[in-house]
Amino acid sequence: MVASACRSSCGAAPAELHWGAVAACPPAEALGRAFAVDAAAVDAAVGTTTAKKRTQGRWIVDATGTRVKLACVNWAGAEVKDGIVGGLQARNVTSIAATFKSMGFNCVRFPWSVWMVQTNPQVPDDLQESLLAANPQLMGLRTLEVLDAVIDACASVQLLIFLDNHVSDGTWCCSDFDENGLWYNSRWPTRDWLEAHVTLAARYARRPWVVGTELRNEVRASAPGGAPHWGGGGPNDWHAAATEAGNAILAVNPEILIAVGGINYGKDLSGVYRLPVKLDKPNKLVYTAHSYSWSYPWLADRYQALHGQLGKDWGFIVQEQRPFTAPVWVSEFGTFSDCHKDSCANWWPDFLQYLLQGDFDWAVWHGDGTWSRDDLHPFHGPTNYGVLAADWQTPAASGELLAALQTVQAPWSGPGVNSSAQRCNAHCADSWDSGWSNGRANAAACAPCLRNRPCRGNLSVEDWCNNGWAKVSCSWTCCRAGLLEPQTCEESRCQSRYSDNYDPSWPSRLVNTSACLICLQDEQCRGFRSRSSWCTSPWAATHCQLTCCTAGFVAPSKKSASLFLQ
Repeated sequence: MVASACRSSCGAAPAELHWGAVAACPPAEALGRAFAVDAAAVDAAVGTTTAKKRTQGRWIVDATGTRVKLACVNWAGAEVKDGIVGGLQARNVTSIAATFKSMGFNCVRFPWSVWMVQTNPQVPDDLQESLLAANPQLMGLRTLEVLDAVIDACASVQLLIFLDNHVSDGTWCCSDFDENGLWYNSRWPTRDWLEAHVTLAARYARRPWVVGTELRNEVRASAPGGAPHWGGGGPNDWHAAATEAGNAILAVNPEILIAVGGINYGKDLSGVYRLPVKLDKPNKLVYTAHSYSWSYPWLADRYQALHGQLGKDWGFIVQEQRPFTAPVWVSEFGTFSDCHKDSCANWWPDFLQYLLQGDFDWAVWHGDGTWSRDDLHPFHGPTNYGVLAADWQTPAASGELLAALQTVQAPWSGPGVNSSAQRCNAHCADSWDSGWSNGRANAAACAPCLRNRPCRGNLSVEDWCNNGWAKVSCSWTCCRAGLLEPQTCEESRCQSRYSDNYDPSWPSRLVNTSACLICLQDEQCRGFRSRSSWCTSPWAATHCQLTCCTAGFVAPSKKSASLFLQ
C-alpha cells in the first residue's frame, strides 16, 4: 500500500500540515476513455454487492475490508423548485443511470431540500409533461416517490447513492444572502432539518445501495443568521449540530455513512485538527470538502501553493493513525464542459492532479445536461457545466470533461487495491522541459497538458499519449492516467535513446533489430553467455543496445520518475 506522505505532526498546528504528494499511478483499467469504460472494473470499485460500507482509517471499505473509491457524479434537481431530479423529461430514468455507470462513475450524489422532504408535494399537473415526459410511470407521484424510483434505478445498475441536504428552501445554492447558508432559517428551524434527515434515513434503511448522507452542503455565513463556527457552542456551532444530526440518523439507520462538510462554503475543515467529530457508532464518519476555481483565485497556476492550501484546509485529515484520521470525499468540484475558461488551463488540471496523487474520493458537479427549474437559469437550457450534453445521453463537448475525469476514477492505493504504481514508476518517466507556465517541467508540465485540449494540439488524450512525442516525454503522466502500459513506456524510452546496428551477413539476410532479437535468443550466437551478460558486453552495447534495452537487460538513462512539484 502507498501511504500518504505527511510532515511529522507531533504538536504541529494545522497551518503547518499538508497532505504530501506520492509518486504513483492508477491501474490502466477503466481510465482514459471518453465514452464507455469496462463495466467489470467499475463493479470491482463498488465493492461487495451488499453495498454496506464503513471506514477504516482514511479509507472507505466494503464488508471484506477492501477499499471502495467513490468516483461520483452529482445528479441535481431535487434541491430546487420542483423537487425532481433533472433529465426525466428527456430520457428514461434507468437509461440515465446506466449511462453514468458506463462512463465509469460508481456512485451518485443526490441534493435535496428540507422543503422537498417535509412537504413531499405532488408534481403539479401543469408541470408533469415538462418534468417527466420520458417517464410517464412517474406522473402523479409525490416528490419522495419519484426520488424512490430514481434511487431504485441507480441501484439496478449498481451505483452507490449518497444523499445530500443541499438547502432548506427549494432554491439554487449558494450565496451569503440566500438564507440557506446555515442548516436552519426562519422558515425551517433546526428541528425540521433533523426531522428531514431522519425521515430519509428511515425511508432508505432497507435500500442498501443508499450508503451515505451528507448533512449539509456548503455551510457558510448567512444574512440573517450570522457566521457558523466549529465548536464553541451556541446555535451556530456546526460541529455540535453535525454530531447531533449524525447520531440521530445512525439511530434509525446504523449502516449509513455520515458525511460532514467544512465551513466557509465547504472548503475549511481545519477545525477537525483540534476538534474532530465523534459519532456514537464508530467507523461511519466521512469528511467532505468542496473546491472550485473561485475558491482560491489567487492560487491559479501555482500548484505548490494550491497543494499547500488544500492540505491546510482538509488534506491533512487523511494522515494515518491520528485522532482526526478519516476519509475525505471531495463531494463537489467542476468546470465548464468544453473547458473554455482560463481555469481549465490552470486550476482544473492542477486540482485533478491533487485528487489523483492523494487518491481522494470525489463527486463532480455535475452530470446534468440541462437546468432544472430555479430562479437563476433557463429551464431546460443546456448547463454547459455538466458531464452530459443536453440530450442527457452523449458526453458534453465531445467528452473533454469526461475524459479528464476518467483519469482519476480508479483507485491506486488502499486496502486490497492492486496497484500498477510501482510498475509505472519503474518503467516510465516525464522529461518534458516545456519552458511555459512559470517554467514548469517534467510531470509539472505533462499533467496539466494531459487535461488541456489546446495544449494537446486538440488531440484526444489517447492519441496524445500514444502517437506523439508525449509517449516518450510524458510517459509517466500517461501511465498514471492509464493511457500507456508500463511496458510501452519502457519500449518508447529505449527507442528514443538507442538503436541496433548489426549486419551479420546471415543467410536469412536479417539485420539490425531483427538480427539482434535472434541472437538474444540463440545461445550459440551469444557465445554461450547468459542474455544479461551478453547484453552488458561491449559488443552488444554497440550493436544491439535497443534490443537489450527493450528486453529489460539494459536500463536506459533517464531521470527518475517525477513527483509533481513536491
